[in-house]
Amino acid sequence: MAHAWVTARTAKLGYTCFWMDPDKRQRQKVFRLKGDADDFRAKKEREIATGTYLETERGAQTVVALFERWATSRGVENSTVRQYRSLLNQAIRPFFKAKTIGALKLADVQAWILWMRDTKVYSPQTLQTRFGYLSAALQWAVDNDELGRNPAKRAKLPGKRANVRRKVKGKIVVPTLTEIEALITAFDPRYTAMVWVMVGCGLRVAEAMGLCVDQIDFERGLLYVNRQVTEDGTTASGKNAGLQLKMYTKHRDADDPGRTVPLPKIVANVLCAHIERFGTVTWKSSKYPVQLLFPNHSRRGLLNQNYLRNKVWQPALATSRVSFDRTHTMRHFFASSLLADGVPITDVAEWLGHASPEITHDYYGHLMPDAPDRGRAAMNNAMASLPDLRAIAANSGRHDGRQSKQAAAA
Repeated sequence: MAHAWVTARTAKLGYTCFWMDPDKRQRQKVFRLKGDADDFRAKKEREIATGTYLETERGAQTVVALFERWATSRGVENSTVRQYRSLLNQAIRPFFKAKTIGALKLADVQAWILWMRDTKVYSPQTLQTRFGYLSAALQWAVDNDELGRNPAKRAKLPGKRANVRRKVKGKIVVPTLTEIEALITAFDPRYTAMVWVMVGCGLRVAEAMGLCVDQIDFERGLLYVNRQVTEDGTTASGKNAGLQLKMYTKHRDADDPGRTVPLPKIVANVLCAHIERFGTVTWKSSKYPVQLLFPNHSRRGLLNQNYLRNKVWQPALATSRVSFDRTHTMRHFFASSLLADGVPITDVAEWLGHASPEITHDYYGHLMPDAPDRGRAAMNNAMASLPDLRAIAANSGRHDGRQSKQAAAA
């Protein structure tokens, strides 16, 4: 049964193309020329048959408007929405402008990728990230029956993802113990313990900023990482985001309590000394009052990342003259130290709060150069008690030796 057909020209109407949309509603459009009507009919037949049919009013939505809706209507955190809007203003709006999703083709997406590479001069990693967000927004429209097909699905990115990951690994700076000592010495004493926590327990800076006494189990030597300071709150003016202490659920289910990290004795001693010297500040969280270890400079509320970066972190970097400039480098030291000492990567992934060990391996796998040696030693020990295998191994060794001598003689 035909999904679309054309009726003969009449004096008043011309050639009318009728079609049945996916909801079985009859639609129609009038053309002056029969050839135009036939082309339109064929187009509608093809769209309906391939599942790419799109209502005219839905197709008139711009790419910019779609991305804005995707960024703001899915219940993501305010800080994430701000990141999406920054991406929208920098990389999507300037290129697509008033382009509608109904007119968006694979060639348009491919041209956008080249524009980001050549005009914006984005790094391969940044380009892949921005492309992924737009593709996700377009797929969201497809899933909501607002778009027939994702035009970004078959787009080709310059370079291979594996090469991009290798470049990311190359950017990972693992500080030396001497640099860590220099940074700690130069740090504002009120926040020195934060460096110890990031280095010794692998906390992100937002997690360290929100550390409270109830998260520390000194007796068992554990740290419960379940909160972070975010900029998702509201302010009286409504212009800026307010700070709030939120339960940590990133990459996890909403009811997940967070992660548990080993607390080294040396870090526990530093935290005890910090509490004894500076005390704590009571902060009323969403559930109950908690005792903050690292409040803001006035000791009345939460620590702001801008203050920490500009008034504490940057001055300490200038004084210590270390080879790095990002707080995330502390986590690199934590991860590399554990892996170099033979701690299983699954444990390291859990303590870092990574969604899977694959992520940890992508970033830190190259920091385990002695892994094959450990693997050989482990298997030799595991199989050493098997007499038959010992005999086979001995004979294989002699056989290999004879082959080597014959090869050398030849």
